[in-house]
Parts: sequence; structure tokens; C-alpha cells
Amino acid sequence: MNVNLINENEQWMLLVLLLKEIAIEKSISINEIAERSKMEQSSVSRFFSLKFKPTLPTFLEIAKAIGVNFFFEDKESKTDLNQAMERAMEALGRRADKLPKN
Repeated sequence: MNVNLINENEQWMLLVLLLKEIAIEKSISINEIAERSKMEQSSVSRFFSLKFKPTLPTFLEIAKAIGVNFFFEDKESKTDLNQAMERAMEALGRRADKLPKN
């Protein structure tokens, strides 16, 4: 699927529905997601029924509750993503010197 052909509104919907499908495949209920994310069950239900465009923190919290990880990939393989992550963490004031070096 070419994401460039999907409009901006459909992009977030696609990502939410993808999380929903993963939760279904893993047999994780809305109640379990609500408990794990410390969100109200009604909020999780609205999230999955596309009643509102979620904020990034909400999206990531629900993804975490489902056990979904995200990663970045450089399509051209020209970026050392480990080094980029270390620089980003350092910019946030995190302990870049204690991150594993590859």
C-alpha cells in the first residue's frame, strides 16, 4: 500500500485500525488495554472506533499496552540510526554516554 496515496485524515485512521487488528490477533481486550494504559475503557473504545484523532502520547500509550514497538528505517540506508538515536537522546539531556555503542 502506498501511504502517499492516503490523505492525512486516513493516515491516522489506518494506524489506529492497525493497532486494533494487532490487539485482536493477540486477543487483548479493550478492558485489558484500558487497565494497562491507565485509561478509561470508554476512551479506549472511542479510540478504536475512530471517534477522535488521538494525540501522539495517547496513540503511543495504547500501542505500549498492546505490546507494539516502532522503529525507524532509512529507505536509502545512508543513516546510522543508532548514532542518530544517541544524538537525539543527548539533545534531550539523556545519558548518551551510557547507551550501548554499536
